[in-house]
Amino acid sequence: MIVGGYLTEPLSYGPLRRRLLARGAASVTIAPVHIPDWLAAGMVGFGPLLLRTGLAVRRVHRAAGDTPIIVVGHSAGGLLSRLAMSDIPFRGRRMAVSDRVGALVTLGTPHELAQQPFSFAHAGIEAAAFLSRHAPGARFAPRTAYVTVGSDLVRPTVAPARHLWDRLLGALFRFAVGPTTDAGGDGIVQLSAVHLSGARQLSFHDVRHGHFGSPWYGDDEVVDRWWPVAVELWREALAVREGAGAGAPRRSSPSVDHAPGTPMAPAPIAPGNDIG
Repeated sequence: MIVGGYLTEPLSYGPLRRRLLARGAASVTIAPVHIPDWLAAGMVGFGPLLLRTGLAVRRVHRAAGDTPIIVVGHSAGGLLSRLAMSDIPFRGRRMAVSDRVGALVTLGTPHELAQQPFSFAHAGIEAAAFLSRHAPGARFAPRTAYVTVGSDLVRPTVAPARHLWDRLLGALFRFAVGPTTDAGGDGIVQLSAVHLSGARQLSFHDVRHGHFGSPWYGDDEVVDRWWPVAVELWREALAVREGAGAGAPRRSSPSVDHAPGTPMAPAPIAPGNDIG
């Protein structure tokens, strides 16, 4: 299941959906989160979006025959996914769908948003701060695998955004996610904010945040870098749930850098293990 980012429409993720299907996913659903929902969240917080995301996970999980699914959250969609998984209520709302999620992949998600200097706490900062307190890091591992993906392509002093759309988005989102530091980011979210402790961390040097400019996290050449990792770790999480890996030591999750132009081959999906 794909959970889209701030001010995106599900339609925006149609190409990514087709790419995941081409790589062996049995089915791919895009969470019904729309631009008006995001605009409303700016006024009332992420609580209603938490419910909508959690209900979507439940529907996809049932459709998959109760097999734990892979959830791919782009940008703020990664925060929504973690909120829906949390077993602690957020603004009086609780979905607790972690057991229905076999792997969570986040693409350019500002997990450390609350650590950035801001003059006011908007809804996204509130959500990130809640998660840092009540569902930090890879909270539900090893039963749920975590993959965090980020990029340091854009650096203010090295390679500033060249595309007009990137510059416009950068100006629009700067108040929400903070400026990109000299360490670099994907044009919207800085690399230092995207990774979770305990997750498999994938850091790239040539990927943009959004759908404009190339490549972005959902383009073919980039999907081939993170999707096989997600499938592998999803299988490991299912093995843990089935007891096959319960006594084995947990594998460490170092940061992994994939050089541009060296995609990994997609892993085949075993019969009976459908991915949502």
